[in-house]
Amino acid sequence: MIPSRRIVCKEKKSPRAIISFPDNLRFGCEFEFYISGNNTKEIIEELESITGSDILINLNEIPIEKDSYNCLCLKYDSSLTESGVEISTPICSYDTLRYYIGHISWIIEEYGTTNEDTGFHIHISMEDKENMDFYALLLLFDNANLLDSWGERNGYSLNPMEILNCLNEEESKKLKDKKGRIWSIERRGNAHIEIRTIGGVAYHKETSKIYKELDLFIKIFQESLEDMKLNSHYEIVLENHFKILNNTNNKKIERFQDFISTINPIVN
Repeated sequence: MIPSRRIVCKEKKSPRAIISFPDNLRFGCEFEFYISGNNTKEIIEELESITGSDILINLNEIPIEKDSYNCLCLKYDSSLTESGVEISTPICSYDTLRYYIGHISWIIEEYGTTNEDTGFHIHISMEDKENMDFYALLLLFDNANLLDSWGERNGYSLNPMEILNCLNEEESKKLKDKKGRIWSIERRGNAHIEIRTIGGVAYHKETSKIYKELDLFIKIFQESLEDMKLNSHYEIVLENHFKILNNTNNKKIERFQDFISTINPIVN
């Protein structure tokens, strides 16, 4: 087992990925995968070659360093079995995020594998003084076919439309919060979302699809920060959603509630 340690970025190193904020959006992503054989050393060497940030290595637990969000991390993943790990990027710009997606996907192809339990998570955020309309965000994501384009994932990446198509907004929020972080889209702050829709067998080979969906997620995220009452497209989406709610029968609601009661919450 590789010991836990910090690899400090060498002074005056010219990084291939520069952490910068050319606009008001901030990004990050996480890659879940299984290491093939004894390739941990090779993976670390590849990570050193692509980043200008410090690297945290901890395959026993999640790093607790205060600046971990500003580091590239190779770390333990509690949702996977023994050889399962996660690489997370520093908070970065859009261009740097795309850079990391391409290079880390290649690293996984060379030294790892992915299966139906592995996922790829994207974080999109702005300063918390901004405030998004999360309900509108989910409906617009669904309307753009972003919530189910990778098929069914696992018991901890559930489509939130399963709730929204059964219950009204207030009841949906109560149930969603009660069950914690088991959904494919999570609100992590006033203007911060974590997207966990992407993943599955060989997801790391689908970078073109990931890039395309990333741009759609960003576009809709920015829309959700505006006054949705002025968004004529959203008014149509909302009207169609209400029609679905009105046609939902009690048996379907009961079946869903029975199902969701079997899923244990994730609270951290």
